[in-house]
Amino acid sequence: MKNLTFLFTAILLAVITVISACKKKEDPAPPPPNQEFTFDLKTGTGYVFGDVTLKTGEQFKVGIKATSSTGNTLSRLYVIRKIDKPSDVIDSSLTSTALDYDLLSVADFAVGTEEWTFKVTQSNGDTLVKSFVITTEPSMGPIYTFDQRIMGAFENIHGSSFSSSDGMIYDIPEAKVNAAMVDWLYYFGATPSATVASPDDDAAAHVFTDGGTYTDPGPNALLNWPVRNATRFRTITFPIDWDAIQDDSEFFTLTQGATETMADSLKAGYYIAFITAKGKRGLIQINDIIPGETGQIDISVKVQQ
Repeated sequence: MKNLTFLFTAILLAVITVISACKKKEDPAPPPPNQEFTFDLKTGTGYVFGDVTLKTGEQFKVGIKATSSTGNTLSRLYVIRKIDKPSDVIDSSLTSTALDYDLLSVADFAVGTEEWTFKVTQSNGDTLVKSFVITTEPSMGPIYTFDQRIMGAFENIHGSSFSSSDGMIYDIPEAKVNAAMVDWLYYFGATPSATVASPDDDAAAHVFTDGGTYTDPGPNALLNWPVRNATRFRTITFPIDWDAIQDDSEFFTLTQGATETMADSLKAGYYIAFITAKGKRGLIQINDIIPGETGQIDISVKVQQ
């Protein structure tokens, strides 16, 4: 009986030992899962991430987010835009493990379709791809028309600053108070002659010093304005049927390439396409110019409402 009890005790101890050994092997926490290679287009408000219809020339935004898998890095971002034929938008080398980037662009200025393709590659060669199609339709929004507005040069009695949102013309002290409304100024220089300039143009700041100098400007000088709007221009010398423009459908084409801070050496019969700091597009017609610092310019303006 003693031998039987001893044998049972030995077996029980052996079983407990085995169970304890098994439990010890299972105790360590499992290793963290391997991080996956991911790529997504942002889907928040204001982002384009799938097939969409936009107005010609309409601005849009695409958000790009990607992470590389464990042990790798992102190596390339490649963005292709295909309208008639493919063209590279971005072809950039990467060295990080994550990417968070917003791409700003505008839809094509012609009616039709364009395909966008986004490729992200990581260091081991793996590539993920996203794509969508933009269909462009004509924009035919309403416009404001301001006829025969007279802007004076530096020493003319007429004001030199123009607001395209309401057609108002301000002298320099008034313009400073209404700086957020002013889209361009007019002056007549010795070399560039008749000039329309953006408030943020540096040459204009040398002219409108309010009795002071560029380095020591007067209180109402352009450099002391609380806001200096960034309007951009493109001078057009070919004929335009001004009276036929009844909506903004032509503005997207005419303002393409409007990147200058000034339009100078102007003459009667010229046109200036512009984009305001608020994104409004429009067209200035030069009706007449009386040269000199005491002279003036006669303009008509059509601009998106």
